[in-house]
Amino acid sequence: MTKGDNPRLCGGTFFVLVLQALKQRVKARQHYKGERDGLSDPEVLIGLIKVINPDYQEPKEGALKGKTNDFKSCKTSTGQYLPFGNTPEIEAFDERVRNEYQDALGAMTEFVALFLETGTKVKKDERLVKALIDLIEQDDSIKQDEEFQIEENGQKIKKTALGGLDDVCLPAFLLGVWHYVVVYRKDNSVGRDTYDRWCPENGRAPRTYSGDMGKRIIKTINVRMPETSMAENDEIFDFGDEDADQRSDNTETDYDFDFGDEDAKTGTPPPRQQIINNPLFISQTGDNSNVIPNYGTMNLTLGKHGGGSNE
Repeated sequence: MTKGDNPRLCGGTFFVLVLQALKQRVKARQHYKGERDGLSDPEVLIGLIKVINPDYQEPKEGALKGKTNDFKSCKTSTGQYLPFGNTPEIEAFDERVRNEYQDALGAMTEFVALFLETGTKVKKDERLVKALIDLIEQDDSIKQDEEFQIEENGQKIKKTALGGLDDVCLPAFLLGVWHYVVVYRKDNSVGRDTYDRWCPENGRAPRTYSGDMGKRIIKTINVRMPETSMAENDEIFDFGDEDADQRSDNTETDYDFDFGDEDAKTGTPPPRQQIINNPLFISQTGDNSNVIPNYGTMNLTLGKHGGGSNE
């Protein structure tokens, strides 16, 4: 490969590589029955756009299909439904990444959870990280001292340090590269030749990815989801997204604390009784969490006697 043939990082090439890490698609029979898996190219692109602008209004079904194909093949950079380029959305996204990093990281974490396959034997998540590192390293239009904000704490690292990564927070990594792409690589057409090599024409059949990005990186990279401040098996209660009026009208929360007198012998306060109606119970274990709605009343007895019941 000559210098002029080096691959280029841009919106389209980033999108192509992300599509290789999607969750498993539903079977053709399920599609025939009208079932959708939410993993079509336009839906994935909408997911990435919502990382930029959480208030993005999805166009009517089918309206984004042609624009998505043009964006993926690096034929277009902007246009109707695509908030890329010199737009208020990109300016606001840049400010959010710089000044409200955890909020932006949360949006990308949600994208990863909805669309990408993580923690499986196939290691699509690790393959994606390696492919993007390989692409950035080979792209000689990116200077060696250019920085990517890919650390989980919002810190930046230079291009020259990418090859030394052995532990990566996937949403933070993707957020940093996506931010670099939409802020500093606004001309999507720079990746047109790269797309044509990766996804050669196949008659009237869809063009599929046949590139080998990331395969030259043979070391193992630990790819994980964001760390949580909770210890393993910690449990929290949350009332979800209902607004204050709904909570006051529909959800009663009674706290009945009887502190009483300390035990005369031990000096230990007696158990405290806490009653929570209609809680949302979230159990956090390792990298995964389970959300279990409870439609009854939860009585928690806190203190030396322990225990509790869920009615």
